Formats: sequence, structure tokens, C-alpha cells
Amino acid sequence: MLGPVAHVGITVRDMDRVLAFYQDILGFMVAMDVTIAGEEAERLTRVKGTILRSVYLRSGAGVKGPPLELLQFIEPVMETDAPHAHLRHPGISEIAFWVQDIDKTYTDLCAKGVEFYSTPQLFALEGYGKAKAVYLWDPEGTTLELMQMVKEA
Repeated sequence: MLGPVAHVGITVRDMDRVLAFYQDILGFMVAMDVTIAGEEAERLTRVKGTILRSVYLRSGAGVKGPPLELLQFIEPVMETDAPHAHLRHPGISEIAFWVQDIDKTYTDLCAKGVEFYSTPQLFALEGYGKAKAVYLWDPEGTTLELMQMVKEA
């Protein structure tokens, strides 16, 4: 019935700020940047006067997997005090990314001022081996996870 995941979307308040974080700090590249408006956008969102900016990001050339979509309501302007999804709330709680060297990535991102929940943590994935993972926040409070499978000695 359903095919592969098309993209993962994050609705943002400040596109320029969030886009700078994903590009300049995390190294994503813009694959597409479009504005959507008109009757179709209003029907799609069920919001009169909708104008959306949609930016699709890729983590590298030739990287497989769905792109990340940043979506901003240009009109109507989002409420600044609207609640965020958080790790312990129902719904999408995080977006996870594989990394080659989680300790180096953690150190590099800390040096750029990225805020993490903790240092990378080692844990067992029953039937899969061991992994290291760590959570961080993007500029608007969306939780991201970095993961690395760890070879056992």
C-alpha cells in the first residue's frame, strides 16, 4: 500500500536561522527551495491564505534515504508560543542520523556551540550489537539523534 518514506518534515518559525544551522553547522545541502501558495496550498493545509516555504535538504551527494524538509508558514504567521514536540511527547520525537565517528562529531559540534542532552552513550541493541548515541537540539528545539554502530573487540 505505502512506498518508501518520501521525506521527513520539520515545521520551523525562522527558516533562515534553522537553515543556517543545518547547512553551516551540520553540513546539509539544499536540494530544493520552493514556495507554495494558492487554492491548492489552502486545501492541503486547511488554512485560508496559506503561503509555505519548503526547503529540502540532503546530508551529502549520493546519500541514500529521504531528504529532510524544513517547512515555514510565511502566511499565516505561526504563533510564537506554539508548543514544540519533545522527546517525551506523543508524535514524532526525534530524527536520527548515522555518523562514522560519534565522538569526533560530538566534539566538533560542541566546538560550534551545539547543545546536547549528554555525552555519547554506549548501549546494547539486542540482536544487533552495540551502538553509541547522543541527542541534541536544533535552534528551535527539535530533537536530533546521532548514532554509530560500535564493533565489538
